[in-house]
Amino acid sequence: MTRVTVLGAGSWGTTLADLLARQGVPTRLWAYESDVSDAIRTRHENPVFLEGCPLDPRLEATSDLAEALADAGMVCSVVPSHVARGVLRQAAPFIAPGTTFVCATKGIETDTLDLMHEVAHEELPGRTFVALSGPSFAQEVYERQPTAVVAASEDPSAAAAVQELFASPEFRVYSGPDVVGVELAGSLKNVMAIAAGMLEGLGLGNNPRA
Repeated sequence: MTRVTVLGAGSWGTTLADLLARQGVPTRLWAYESDVSDAIRTRHENPVFLEGCPLDPRLEATSDLAEALADAGMVCSVVPSHVARGVLRQAAPFIAPGTTFVCATKGIETDTLDLMHEVAHEELPGRTFVALSGPSFAQEVYERQPTAVVAASEDPSAAAAVQELFASPEFRVYSGPDVVGVELAGSLKNVMAIAAGMLEGLGLGNNPRA
């Protein structure tokens, strides 16, 4: 079975890695913070970003990028958008050409306004890009609440492979070709959520939020 490396041990990265591990997929999680990788490896928990959520004991973890990417048949990046370029640049020598690169980062690069597929194409040429995004809170996915996301790629076979690998009875993965649409929706929904929260704080109702 394909070994997957997940880059980024925040709440979303940890949840996706745990989701894969629970399904028997060999999964290795890279954490920037060594104390986080140590806790995942020895205590099977991420007390910093996913407190109180026991993780599958089969999930591997390391803070060594080369070790994390060794023998990875698929790489899933969930690092914050503002550090994505730097992380991918460091990771590039360890990701073989032709490897499927899944990006679950929600955001746009601040300085360039590049979407994540543009960053990946510059830093990881020759790899197949798949965007994985949707309305998904990490805690609810961890709790196995029903969730739907989209795997989007210009390569239909790559999108289908990601769909099959990540899908579970509670985590529904659709596939499609609209990479830009999926990335923009994943980024802009955060802006709308903040605005909706402000309106709720002002005591306004459903009409203004809609």
